[in-house]
Formats: sequence, C-alpha cells, structure tokens
Amino acid sequence: MLKKRFISVLCAVSMFTGSAYAANIADFPDANGHWAYDALSNAVDDGYLNGSDGKLNPNSSLTTAQMAVILNRVLHTSDASRVYPNISQAEWYSNDANMAVSAGFLPVDGSLNINNNVTRGEVFKALVNAFGLAEADPSTESVKKFNDWDKMTLDQRRAAAVLIDKGILNGSDNGGLNPNNSISRAEFMTLLYRILDGGLIDIHASWNNEQTQETTDTPETSQEQTEQTTDTPASTEENQDTQEETTEQPIIQEPEKPAQQIAPVLMFVDGDISALSKDNTYNTVVLSGKVPEITQSYWDKIEMARLVINTTGSDVMLDNNIALKAETIVIGSGNGAVTLDGQITKKVEITGSGRTINLNGVKLDSLVISGTNNTIVIDSASSIENMTVQVCATNNIITVDGSITNANINANYTKVNGNGKIINTVLKGSKCEIAEISENFDDSGVDNGLDGVQISLNTPKVPAGGQLVATVTLTGVDKPKTVSAQWYYEGSADAAFANSAMQLTEGKTSTYRKSITFEKYMKLWQNVKFVITYKNTVTEQIETLAITGDVEIENYPASHYLPDASEVLAKVHPYYYSSNTDYTQDEKTVFVNAKGYSSKTQYLIWVSRSAQMVNVFEGSQWNWKLIHEFQCATGKASSPTPIGITEVTYKQTGWYTSSYTCRPVVRFYPGTGYAFHSRLYYPGTNKLKDPSIGFPVSAGCVRMLDEGIYWLYNNIPSGTTVVIY
Repeated sequence: MLKKRFISVLCAVSMFTGSAYAANIADFPDANGHWAYDALSNAVDDGYLNGSDGKLNPNSSLTTAQMAVILNRVLHTSDASRVYPNISQAEWYSNDANMAVSAGFLPVDGSLNINNNVTRGEVFKALVNAFGLAEADPSTESVKKFNDWDKMTLDQRRAAAVLIDKGILNGSDNGGLNPNNSISRAEFMTLLYRILDGGLIDIHASWNNEQTQETTDTPETSQEQTEQTTDTPASTEENQDTQEETTEQPIIQEPEKPAQQIAPVLMFVDGDISALSKDNTYNTVVLSGKVPEITQSYWDKIEMARLVINTTGSDVMLDNNIALKAETIVIGSGNGAVTLDGQITKKVEITGSGRTINLNGVKLDSLVISGTNNTIVIDSASSIENMTVQVCATNNIITVDGSITNANINANYTKVNGNGKIINTVLKGSKCEIAEISENFDDSGVDNGLDGVQISLNTPKVPAGGQLVATVTLTGVDKPKTVSAQWYYEGSADAAFANSAMQLTEGKTSTYRKSITFEKYMKLWQNVKFVITYKNTVTEQIETLAITGDVEIENYPASHYLPDASEVLAKVHPYYYSSNTDYTQDEKTVFVNAKGYSSKTQYLIWVSRSAQMVNVFEGSQWNWKLIHEFQCATGKASSPTPIGITEVTYKQTGWYTSSYTCRPVVRFYPGTGYAFHSRLYYPGTNKLKDPSIGFPVSAGCVRMLDEGIYWLYNNIPSGTTVVIY
C-alpha cells in the first residue's frame, strides 16, 4: 500500500479523514465484491476516497472537480497561486481547482468544465502531468495500435503513449482507449494505483503537522463533521450519480508489462530529498510541490537521466554552483519561474504550461517544447543546437537573444522575437509571429488548414416539377489541398454526392442536384448541407467546415393531385340512402370540373342529393375550387328536389305564412317555387318548428342551417349555376 512507502506520511493520514473517525472499506457495502475492490480499499485506507452517505459510488462517473480533489490529496498540494478560470471562488471545489491548476494537472486555460464528467483522454494528461511523467517528444507509435487513436487530441495521444510504454494503460476489450468516454471512480483509482503501487514510482514526502492542518477537508472536531467529509458535497444532486450494481471488469484491462524493467521514478514532494542515495544513478527524479532547499553535497555524486521540475509556489534556480549531473532537465507542470544558469545539462524539455523559463548561458544540444502558454527567454550567452516547438505547444512566446542553429516551429500561435540569431528556421505552425532573425527561413510547410476558408451557398427556388439545384462556392483558400466533400439532403448524406478527394482551390464550386417527388402535401422548404473535412498535415487533426440552407419548393396547384375523373364520375350518384357518406373534397372538385359545368358568375353550386350537402365552388369552367360545404335537407321521396342544371333567379328576405316562417330565401328553377331557405320556424318567431337536417324531408326545396343559407343569400349573385345531382 502507498502509505507504507511514504517516509513521513503516517503523521498526515488525518488530513484525509479527520482524527475523530478513520474510514474503512467495510463501511461501504457497495465496494464489497467489486472488481476494483483492492484499489478501492487502498484508496479508503490512504484517505483518497471518503465516500458519500455510506457509499463509495465506484461505478459513478468521475467529474473534473473530483479528480482534482483526489490528486490534490495524493500529492498534498497546497499552493493556489493560480486561479482556475471561469469558476466562482465561492464553490466547494474552487480551492482544489486553484491548487490543481497551480500544480499543472488542470489546464491553465480553464478549458475543462470543472463540473462535467472528465474524459479518459483528459485523465491521461492529468496523470502524466501530476506525477512528472510527461515527455516532450514521446513516440506515439504504441498509441496507433488502438482503433480510436485518431479520436484523441495531440496532447492526449502523447500522454497515453507515456502510460502505455510504462505499462500503466492497455486499453479496453473493444480495441480502443475510449478517450472521449467518461471514467468511473473505480477505474480512475485503478489507474492511479498502477502508478503508485506498480513499481514505476516511489513518492517521498515531508509534511509536518502544521502543513497537514492547513489542508484538511474539515476541522478535527466532532465525528459527525468528519463523516461528512466527502469528495463532493452530499447535497449536490448532480454529483450523486446513480451507481449500477456490477462486478464485471470495465474498460480498463490489466496492462502488459514493459519488456524491460523500468527504473523507478523518484518523486520528492515538498522538497525533502534526503532519500537520494549518493553514488547512485537514477532514471528520473521529480521535484514536486514546494521548492527544495538542496545543498551542493546532495548533488555531488548523484547522476540521473531526467530531473523534472514540478515545483510550485516560488521560483527555482539551478546553476553552476551545484554539481548537477542530469542528462535532461524537464521543466514540467507547476508554477513559478525556472532559471537554468550555465552549462548544467545538454538537453532541456519544457512540458509544463503557463510557466516562465529563463535560459542563461546554457549550451544545449536540444531544447524541446511541448507545453503551452509559456514565456521562454534565451539570453545572449546561450547557444542551442536544435530547438523544436512541438505541434501541441501552442501560444508560447520565445525570446531569442542568443543563437540557435536549427529551429523547428510546428505549433500554431508561436511568437519568436529577440535580438539573437537563428541559422535555419523551418516553420510549419500557422498564425505565428516570427521575428526576422533567421538567416534561412522555410515556411513552405505551413498548413493553415481550413482557417480563412469561406463557403457561400446558392439555393434557387425550385419550380413545380423542377429539380432541386444547390451550388457552393469556396473562397479564402491560401493554397490547394485535398479535402473530403459531402452533400446532405434532409439530414442524410447523399452517397451520390460524396467526393473523398476534392481538390480545394480558390473559387472552387460544387453543385448538388436532386430530383424531387412532388406530392400534394409535401414540404415546401427542404434542407441541404455541404461539409468539407480536412486532415491537417501538421497537426494531424481533422478540421471541418459546413454550411446549411433551406430550398423553397413551388408545388403544383391542388387540382394537379385530384383523383382520377373516371373513378369519381362512376362513384357520384344522386340517390339518398341512410348509409351514404359524403364525398371527399378532391372528389367534389374532380366531379364538377370533369362534368365541364360553367356559370355566369364566379360561383357554382352543387346540391348533392346522395350526401345531403350544398357544395359551393369558386373559379371558372374546368378550374373550379371548393370553398364551402353546407349540410342540407332536400325533398322527401314523395316530393324530391328535381335533378338538373339551373341557376339562381332571385332572393327574398323570407317566407311568412300562417303555419311557418323561413328566412332568407334564394330561388332557383325559374318560374317554380323551388328555393334554398332556412329550416322552418314557428310563424313570426325564432323558435324552430322543424329542426330536421341531413336527410330528405322537404316538399322539394333545399333546407339549410342558418349559417349556410345566410352565406348564400349574402354572397351568391343571380345567374349562378345550380347543379342538382
């Protein structure tokens, strides 16, 4: 277990759980029988997991804030000189977030949402930065054996490569590393203990009791307060993930061990390096936490392949006054300025971010930069044979007052200034600012990708029966490149309009054509989308540019979609049966147009005896459109309304007799008493005498509801054709 390896850690266990109560794995039933029981048990014993409401929730997804809390507990971080961007300092996690970004295992730009579940890819980065394992120029070949390696960012690939090569990470059953998936608390602790207990790293710490009290989660008061010490507040609902009960092995497999035994990484937390044995050679020594006070006698007879500066809180100076023998000095995660003065090493790596690095009087064979947002000053007494700014090392500012033989600048947004000299500069990063201090400058490899490229889309209206045509034009192309292009129609990729090797040049166009199936009730706006993707030759990242637009469709008139005339004419009849149903609107329209009826006015009326309906049309011969349908009651069997074609003759306000009243009246069949009129009311009243409607009941007239007859009376002019059928 980890606590057995600490020199002085036993006195500090109380910082994780409080002195009144020490948690035990038996206190958490949800850990019993779990596949990661050993790691969970160690985490509880070492005080890294305290649980919540009697549960460890091992299968719950780990949030960024929870990861920060756990790593802070492991490394006993205390410096919070940096503030994690875009969070409220009143939140429960704010101090841990500040300490984590100060130590360098959370990104200095605040690009991770502290409340979101942290992805596996981001965990890879955090682990290598936290434990000083980051390398400026690792081989990523081991990563490419996994089927989802290209789903990772460049810095995630590099971190994964280190963990794979050191036997910490081996992927999942599906052949991938699943970098964009969340990670459970159990999985995270498993990875953590592979680092801590796997023979890779020895951690030595010197934390006095006063320091311990300053970083406890809760004061050493009552047992009740101690039991409430959790990784997240128990009342924070969004962090109480529902745990799935499972004992199955998850996506982290047991890793393969490296072919050769790796010498341990010696990590010194808070400065005590008394465990270094003189006259020994070490693979990697990591100085983490507070800046150590190192006397020269400790360095005299100690050699190491790598010395990693992960210190926080104050500046670090390494100079000729110490007999340091390190093949490579790594300026890693953490904060505070680091100054290397004199010829104390031949190789320097800068893997940390947001740091200030001064190189004074150094003579280096190699300077490799993989961290971001650093300020690097190379003074006039320094000379460097080869300087490489890795692709992932964006936003560094490098002042060159000395001399550099070869500079390879691969990262975007790199700034190089100063009064020194660079013999040969090869620039591949885009959006860089490079001073004119290079004798030979080659920027032919710069790949701006799709930056600056603009897409315009032209989508003319499609006429009835026409073809959809959409055209894009691409401008702002700095140099020709091969891209993949894909057109989408209504959200789906059209395989007929895919081009995996389109030559992108200035003014390039691409046209999409789609035959439209016209239907009566079709969508009159249809969506198209054009997407280009490009794999940047420098960053190897996939870049995407897209544009969408809606195309207006002009449909045929409704008459275009009417039923077949012969079928309708065979269906329509003038005979009433109680089982009859009304005709459809399309059938009515087809009927009057197929019959070729004409009218002296813009209206046409068809009284359907079979359906007991008055149908009103507007238009002209062959082009009638149904505008109203009114229920009616035609003549009963003994006095039927005569079949035929007639017209409206004149109108009356009403008929008033001693036995009934009806109003208003619209007459047809000239010289007869046939008319459209209301149902019968008691004489001189508004009380219905006969409310019958919807079946033959009259003496030959066409009775209508008030709404219908008043519409006819107010709108239908004399001379309007009336068809009785």
